[in-house]
Amino acid sequence: MTLTLFTPARRCGVFAALSFALPVSAQAQEEAPAILVEANLADPASDAATSAKLLDEDRPGVRGVVSVTEDLSLLPGVVAFDKGGPGAGSYVSIRGGEPNFALVTINGVRVDDPLNSSGGGLDFSLIDPEIVQRIAVVSGPQSTAYGADALSGVIALDVGPLGSGASAHAGIGSEGRYRFGGSLGVEGDAGSFGIAGGFLDSDDFVPGTTSERYSIAATASPDLGATVSFDLFAVIAGSESEGFPEDSGGPQLAVIGELETRERQQIAVGGTLAAALAPDLTAQLRLGYSQSDLETDAPGIAPGALDGVPPIVSDSQLERYEAVASLTHRPADWLSLEVGTSFTREDGESTGSLDFGVLIPTAFTIERDMPGVFTTVTIAPGSGVELSGGLRVDWPEDASARWTPRIGASVPVAETGTRLFANYARGFKRPSLFALGFPLIANPDLEDERSETFDAGVELTPNGEGWSLTAAYFNATYRNLVDFEPELFTNVNRSRVEIDGFEAAGTLQMGEVSARAALTYQTTSSADGAQLRFRPDWTGRLAIRWQALSTLAITLNGEFSSSFNDASVPTGLLRNPGFETLALDAEWQANKNVAIFGALRNLTDSDFERTVGFPEPGRNVFVGVRTRF
Repeated sequence: MTLTLFTPARRCGVFAALSFALPVSAQAQEEAPAILVEANLADPASDAATSAKLLDEDRPGVRGVVSVTEDLSLLPGVVAFDKGGPGAGSYVSIRGGEPNFALVTINGVRVDDPLNSSGGGLDFSLIDPEIVQRIAVVSGPQSTAYGADALSGVIALDVGPLGSGASAHAGIGSEGRYRFGGSLGVEGDAGSFGIAGGFLDSDDFVPGTTSERYSIAATASPDLGATVSFDLFAVIAGSESEGFPEDSGGPQLAVIGELETRERQQIAVGGTLAAALAPDLTAQLRLGYSQSDLETDAPGIAPGALDGVPPIVSDSQLERYEAVASLTHRPADWLSLEVGTSFTREDGESTGSLDFGVLIPTAFTIERDMPGVFTTVTIAPGSGVELSGGLRVDWPEDASARWTPRIGASVPVAETGTRLFANYARGFKRPSLFALGFPLIANPDLEDERSETFDAGVELTPNGEGWSLTAAYFNATYRNLVDFEPELFTNVNRSRVEIDGFEAAGTLQMGEVSARAALTYQTTSSADGAQLRFRPDWTGRLAIRWQALSTLAITLNGEFSSSFNDASVPTGLLRNPGFETLALDAEWQANKNVAIFGALRNLTDSDFERTVGFPEPGRNVFVGVRTRF
């Protein structure tokens, strides 16, 4: 199996894009609950130097990770896994929302794909974790900052070389898996420049599945002076894979033994240019481009408890163009005002065929534009108190204006290291291009999905105590949620879905031992009684790291999930019993330039499934080496 980086058609879709964005320090400060560590979410179009759930390049216990979803599952309120093995797509949910409720960016450029079978989201298995510098997750509707589609939150990936100098990595694991890659970063008076990339061949690590993937990121930040910053980036990632179709029952239950073939490619190009017009005034203009391609050839699914699915051939492409412009004024230290406008254009095209014994050609093309304006205000009256608000108006094609407000408050409790916070927001999302146009299940009458959320909690970070704890209650109500209805075999709007939950996360540092934990409880109810999939009541993750020697670190990882609903064509709706799994990671710094790592997954060799009929690999190992010059 070989991978083609660019076909002629894809080469023509790549173009240079420049963008202007505010320095984080000049942006308004709209508050969201900080779950693990307070950090600036420096993402274009954000109306906040927002507190986020954060994982950086030193994220614990994930040295043997081969998918970004394993990173994401470290965070509270996030359910993340690869469906049906590498290359089959990712399931990532924030606080019980659909995967396509989370807007995804790479270095600030949107890459979620409303043409894929999930109606949005990103196949995170495309991105090599070794090129990811940081992962930031903001919960709750972010429509004021990002426009439509960010109903449950935002997942922001920063990719590129990890610092200056040259580095390389390589590893090999159970069942013939292997990966390799490297990076090069240069810093000097002219600025900083870099490139990073990685390749993975999963072979037949997951039964009935093979996959190859590559990802390459390039960055450039020329030095233009103290009052101007300029950053550019480009990413290309792709994969070729074979596996059983989604909902087929996988290698355990599928009646038809033929495999689906898939070829994916993701391109994103963008950058930032920032300049101060005056000490209290900044302006920004941003442009971005992304392109998603997916070709599939599926053998069909035999009838079972649900109706069968005919063989499907599909070739789809989405192009997205986006621009944001704004002005931010800080007339006083305690006040920040921002006004701006944005424009997004999506062009989607899909061709293919359905085989009902007679080939039926399928083709649809959808174009849509979304202009909008927004304003935010942040007031910091003193004593660490922050009050924030935002209002956005978008004008979808052939629809009335959509208004999305957001307010928040953060109040410290004396000087105890305790902070109380609360947020309220509304959001909306146009139906995905897949739900509107894919011939087998299309429903052109779908209405916009809407959300209304509230959260409140406490953040404890005692000075010098070596620990932190954050706990939050959240409630989310989704109206007109788009969901697949098996009985009608089409997409429908669920009238009302409500999610109530509680999440807690903490960190601990005691000498040579550090720990990170996350726990989430949530309940999901639908007004029409629908049983929604992949929404366990309880999920949790624990990582304990021991610096056994100055050159040796050992990490024990644990993850659990309570039971949850799932479905497949052979079985219909069923209850997955959930799972518990352990993993062990170790890294030895042989010298200042060479580190050797090892990872042992599914330590207890447990039998469990994340999706019906697709068993997770048993006990498995991955070892490798990293070098830096």
